[in-house]
Amino acid sequence: MSFDADVCIVGAGAGGAVAAWALTRQNLRVLLLEAGPRFDPSRYPTHHPGWENSLSPFQAVSTRPEHLSYESGEREVLDPEFEHLASRSPTAFSRVPPRRRRPFYYSRAIGVGGSTLHYQAEAHRFPAHAFRMRSERGVGADWPLAYDDLAPYYERIEHLIGVAGDPVNPFKPARGPFPYPAHPLSPASRVLADAARGLGWQALANPVAILPRPLPGREACHYCNGCTRGCAVRAKGSVDVAVIPEAERTGRLEIVTNFNATTLEYDADGKISAVNGFDAEGREQRHPARAFVLAAGAIDTPRILLNSSGGAHPDGVGNQHGQVGRHLMELLFVNRRALFDRPLETYAGIPIDSRIWDFNGAAGGAAGPAGFVLGQECDVFLGPVGYALEAVEGFGPSHRDAMRRHFGAAISLLGIAEQLPRADNRVTLAEAKDRFGLPLARVETALDRTDLESLSSMWERLGEIAESGGLELIGQVTAYDTPNATHVGGTCRMGSDSRESVVDAVGTVHGVPNLVIADASVLVTQGAGDSPSLTIQALALRSAEALAERARRWEA
Repeated sequence: MSFDADVCIVGAGAGGAVAAWALTRQNLRVLLLEAGPRFDPSRYPTHHPGWENSLSPFQAVSTRPEHLSYESGEREVLDPEFEHLASRSPTAFSRVPPRRRRPFYYSRAIGVGGSTLHYQAEAHRFPAHAFRMRSERGVGADWPLAYDDLAPYYERIEHLIGVAGDPVNPFKPARGPFPYPAHPLSPASRVLADAARGLGWQALANPVAILPRPLPGREACHYCNGCTRGCAVRAKGSVDVAVIPEAERTGRLEIVTNFNATTLEYDADGKISAVNGFDAEGREQRHPARAFVLAAGAIDTPRILLNSSGGAHPDGVGNQHGQVGRHLMELLFVNRRALFDRPLETYAGIPIDSRIWDFNGAAGGAAGPAGFVLGQECDVFLGPVGYALEAVEGFGPSHRDAMRRHFGAAISLLGIAEQLPRADNRVTLAEAKDRFGLPLARVETALDRTDLESLSSMWERLGEIAESGGLELIGQVTAYDTPNATHVGGTCRMGSDSRESVVDAVGTVHGVPNLVIADASVLVTQGAGDSPSLTIQALALRSAEALAERARRWEA
């Protein structure tokens, strides 16, 4: 290939895109490799007939056989003490409670933009205590950096992607104003805010990377609630529209799509020299550079490292102490579906426009050692098909009348908790192989009693909100029996001691100075339930600028 790259990045998601942006601004030439395609927002189906009966454009790509990269490990037997958490639906399509937990499911988007393509644009700074869980709470692990170290990078990312929010939040460190004021709360969130207030809690505006007013080439939010299926007007700050175009304008970024990175190549000293993989036609390719950034996500990044074993790295790159793949943190969630007593157009607005942080642990351990957050989202209730499948019982005229009565009145009460890192929750290599003959990742994850108690506590608090707000609970989906991991991290975690971590405080793999990891793999904790995307991006910015500084020293 003719493009002479200083840095080669694997993965064009939240971390990889920000790293590319930062490195091009440092006058480095960047090659960005992405396993999926580049999507055209103007072709997203959200506003076209039939959108609800088809897969989202991102699901359609990520579920293709050629993108299969992992298998689920042995399914754990469910603890009957927590059977109240079992997923269920009120309709004729009710789920039969299983005896074992369902297989691990990694909900991801493959393409330029990564999971920011289908995320709901939540833009959270982790609370300060999340960086000191071991020293302050006696659980989990401490980060090799503090909130104050990351705060200036958080601020820069907020301006880059366009975050709207209210800086007044008693459960977070003091800060300056957001780039944009918070969006107004939807009618549903206003009702829930009243319900929370009656319980002594606060439902606050959720910071989101969604434009309240237009920018060149990007419209203001239309409040269609379709963020997970792609923002056709480019109001959502997904990195494909908010970050990558700026990097491309420098003339120092080349993007290669539909490239499956498989292994890292290195010299006798263990220094990385190239990324190997296959293009869309299955032809093997090699991409050399002077430095490398892995940002393929918390499942595929450790898979690439482990599949690169041999020579100077006999157990896989960065795995000299057996830490690659360990400490996987999945998504602990409770989703209790409910009906208001009147339509509130819950299908319109911003998906998660409010949050309750009272239980995130900032004020102490009242929520247990881990901490969690509560909120609401429209979830499956964007259109009539979702209501028919998950909210409205019956057939014929009675079903029609119930649909008329309930349409626009359903929401999902949502809780997300911190899963504390454990070494036995991990990614290893499977015996099964992909179409290129390389082992798949094997995801081995189970819930411990702390996880189950966190789920149960969220379940109870959401029930209290429903009662306070006069909502009728109609069904639920929870991580107790149904893993659906959108937030996965920790498998190449950050730390000062290489015996307990994979990368250092600036994301550099221990012992491999020209290799950085810039995705959720490096997370040490989960931020007490907050969305990790903004933290991934802030870390990627910090790591990329540190890499650029090292590159200048190499030149000298």
